[in-house]
Amino acid sequence: MTGRPEGHFLRVLRDLSLELSQLGEILRDPGARRYHAVRVALAAHPRTPRREALSLVGTLYWRGLARLSADPRVHAEVRRAADRDLARRLPEMALAERIDLARTVGRGTLLTLRLDPDARVLAALLDNRFTTEPDVVQAAAHAGSGGSGLEVIAGHPRWCLRPAVRSALLRNPRLPAPAALALLSRASLEDLEGLRLSPVTLPLLRACAERVLAHRSGED
Repeated sequence: MTGRPEGHFLRVLRDLSLELSQLGEILRDPGARRYHAVRVALAAHPRTPRREALSLVGTLYWRGLARLSADPRVHAEVRRAADRDLARRLPEMALAERIDLARTVGRGTLLTLRLDPDARVLAALLDNRFTTEPDVVQAAAHAGSGGSGLEVIAGHPRWCLRPAVRSALLRNPRLPAPAALALLSRASLEDLEGLRLSPVTLPLLRACAERVLAHRSGED
């Protein structure tokens, strides 16, 4: 197969029941392995011997690793290896790369990225198909100083509607007052009481929480 173009190998590797002899030919072909997309496809292929697949993981760029991490058809051991390699590279990755990664990566790396200090990474992660409510609650509870990450969560059209997320946001004293005020009308009684009694609640926010509580009591 030496000398064949990248597209040829990728077409062959789309066959998930590929004969082991054909797969072995590609694995032994240095011309095939020089293509990054082919190495990714080989690592992802269910019939690639585990040892070979794991050895390929270390040769991949971060986008290839992200693809392996996010593909449930890839063997769990290979996905974990991809996530470990991504975790090792994360400190050296540029902000734009972390943002792109946060949009597409699988659960293993997502658990690390949810605590990224940059709000733009968090904003991308909120739209990742693998992100769950506990991830967002964790991010809301531990978002760093400045409050920009908290504002991103509070302004998200889907996640801000989740009661557990609202509760985590309102219990975080770093949540900026405008974002907190926007959440008060849908806050639970427990959260409103917490704001009223907390010594770190801003006076304006406490007064608004008391007003909402009084309004709800009047309705009862």
